[in-house]
Amino acid sequence: MPYDKEEVSLLSSRKRSKLRLLFLTFLLTPLLSQGINSRSQAQHMEPLHQATAVETGTIQLQVKASPGALYQTELSFVNKALQRALEEGTAADASLEAIPPDTTLTYDKKGQTILLGVTPNGEVVDWTSKQHIPLPKSAQESLHMQVQTLRAKHYGEMLPWEEASLVLPKFSSFTVVDVMSGLSFEGQRRAGSHHADVQPLTKTDSATLKSIYGGQWSWDRRAVLVKLNGRTLAASMHGMPHGGDGIPGNDFNGHFCIHFLGSVTHGSRSVDPAHQVMVHRAAGLLTDYVSKLSPWALIDVWISAAHQGDLQLLQVTTGQEQAMHVRSMRRLSKFKELDTSQLLQFDTAVDVTMTAAKASAVSSRRVLFHLERASVQDRWYIRSAEIQ
Repeated sequence: MPYDKEEVSLLSSRKRSKLRLLFLTFLLTPLLSQGINSRSQAQHMEPLHQATAVETGTIQLQVKASPGALYQTELSFVNKALQRALEEGTAADASLEAIPPDTTLTYDKKGQTILLGVTPNGEVVDWTSKQHIPLPKSAQESLHMQVQTLRAKHYGEMLPWEEASLVLPKFSSFTVVDVMSGLSFEGQRRAGSHHADVQPLTKTDSATLKSIYGGQWSWDRRAVLVKLNGRTLAASMHGMPHGGDGIPGNDFNGHFCIHFLGSVTHGSRSVDPAHQVMVHRAAGLLTDYVSKLSPWALIDVWISAAHQGDLQLLQVTTGQEQAMHVRSMRRLSKFKELDTSQLLQFDTAVDVTMTAAKASAVSSRRVLFHLERASVQDRWYIRSAEIQ
């Protein structure tokens, strides 16, 4: 049935009637993903990581950048006092963040595997019931120390580009690890004064880079770890061969770019917002970073997430699980950044080019964004985005 407007609703169910939601589900069918893995390997969000069997008396921690990530780091230890505190803790209602923590805790309780979430501060949450589980101070401090140790092993060090450039001098070789797939390859910095221009070292490394992007070269940004001389740096890469330079026989015609904190593009000499988001994801600071963004920067993150089919990133911007996906979306209009410091709600229109999931043609559209926050001290959330 032909229609003039699609509408992507990100409002909570409390603010929309069931009939309205059913209507929007039908209306959005052309925009739903037709195979997210084929473009960006993004996966549907799950409430928490999947539980694994744990031996009695052992506490297991697991951290990964997203519930759908295959790259993960685990730590097992025995702490009877902590397990006793967990078993005796009484769940209490609490105002939890809308985003599940990246670290999970698993232990065995009388033959039953218990799965909980743990914040970077060592606070334990039952994400299923959205309740906080208070712990004695000593138990939480012990857990906090273990969580910090684990996250430091999993994520990268965030260095400004000027410092990262010294750690990775030209013609240095290093390992690049994709934090979502866990795939890794060897690369070499060939050039680049504002970010690193990099080449895969061999044919095998080029093939691995291509497989990270689902078998085709792509400009999509991905969070990566750059490992060299015992250091692990948080970074962001795209996967599109371009420009000059090359290592003979590596099946890569040109170079690709790796960005670090504050690095800029060659052409515009400006910071690329999508790269900076991925740098913070690689450092384990995605939610903290996004929570401090202005409404304008938050909209840029939403558009980037929609463009790449990144469901976790959509959830971080909206505070709700998402299923919307378009084949592509890019911002056209420049923002007129008004003063929103004293506002609790804000509406703005942004011109974009986009391609619907089952379409091939690019069209010019306008997206009407509605943003809200609880107080002037709280972060902004995108509560609705209407594509006209």
